[in-house]
Amino acid sequence: MARVAVIGGFGDLVLKLRGSLLRALVAAGHDVVVCVPAPSAAAAGGVRDGLRALGIRLVESPLDRAGTNPFREMEARRFYADFMRGERPDAVLAYNPKPIFYAVPEARRAGVPHVTAMVTGRGHAFHGTGVRARVLGMVAMGLYRRALPMANAVVFQNSDDRAFFGHMGMLAGVHAVVQVPGPGVDLQAFPHVPLERDPDPVSFLFLGRLLREKGVADYAEAARALRALRTDGSRMRFRLAGFVDANPSSVSAQDVQGWQQSGTLEYLGRLEDPRAALAACSVFVLPSHGEGMPMAVLEAMATGRAVVTCDSDGCRETVVDGESGFLVPPAAPAALAVAMEQFLEDPTLAVRMGRAARERAERVFDARVVNAQVIAAMGL
Repeated sequence: MARVAVIGGFGDLVLKLRGSLLRALVAAGHDVVVCVPAPSAAAAGGVRDGLRALGIRLVESPLDRAGTNPFREMEARRFYADFMRGERPDAVLAYNPKPIFYAVPEARRAGVPHVTAMVTGRGHAFHGTGVRARVLGMVAMGLYRRALPMANAVVFQNSDDRAFFGHMGMLAGVHAVVQVPGPGVDLQAFPHVPLERDPDPVSFLFLGRLLREKGVADYAEAARALRALRTDGSRMRFRLAGFVDANPSSVSAQDVQGWQQSGTLEYLGRLEDPRAALAACSVFVLPSHGEGMPMAVLEAMATGRAVVTCDSDGCRETVVDGESGFLVPPAAPAALAVAMEQFLEDPTLAVRMGRAARERAERVFDARVVNAQVIAAMGL
């Protein structure tokens, strides 16, 4: 049995994104501690109770994932140094940028035998636009070049990120690089819920953090265009689920309110358990401009839903274009609307593609297989 520290940058989503991996570590007999920033009030109860039920301790870090205050950053580094000395883990898995920047070097200094960094996407620093994003990108590259060689292994969730990090010199000196098919999806927790033969109305769903980089504004614009162009408005529904985030790319509460008031979208609020919403939809839409690999898409595929997503980093590896969904260019609401309209023209398409999506989830993205690969990369 090993003492394992799993360190992330967002407390709210630790169970959603790492839950199946945490359960696998516990099932293998390891003593697990999770170190993340304090979850928000809306998520805190579920996160703490969920970890407690697994027998996992929670240590809350002072990390400000979206901040740039140098004093707060120094505080976070000192925290991770104290954490390593106090916990004395045998293995550390750090994911999200700042835990990689700060926790990986401190784990190496503390003599942790097995240190693993998992890149779960490039984030706003590399996908954002404008001067601020370019500066953040340059800073992030320097921090990655410093931290990643200190890990025993670096895990990627898609081939685009792996190629980008290599091309930009961020993997120089790295000991081992491992690529896994995303975070994996728990096929038992997300069972297949077959669609009716001819869904009417056709219900589209966007579910995730309400970030412009996840394409939420593109989704709203595509929905507005389809409502304006088609006369069969009663045969289509456009639903939105998620929450406004501290990320600089987030839309505002006023944006969401405007979409509701105009009748463009139905807002379902923040969903801690997405399964009912996924089962109720006909087509899942996540036009993300790029990420590690979107868990929401994998959960939709496991449920048996056709997916419209972008031909972008991480997303393009989820669906087979024309078979289990459609790939559209990022930041292209018109192309997104054209893809969504195909399901309105032929609702049985959602049934056929949904069945293919479930088969692909079983064949490629089973969390049991992905977790075994990550745990092996961790040296356990």
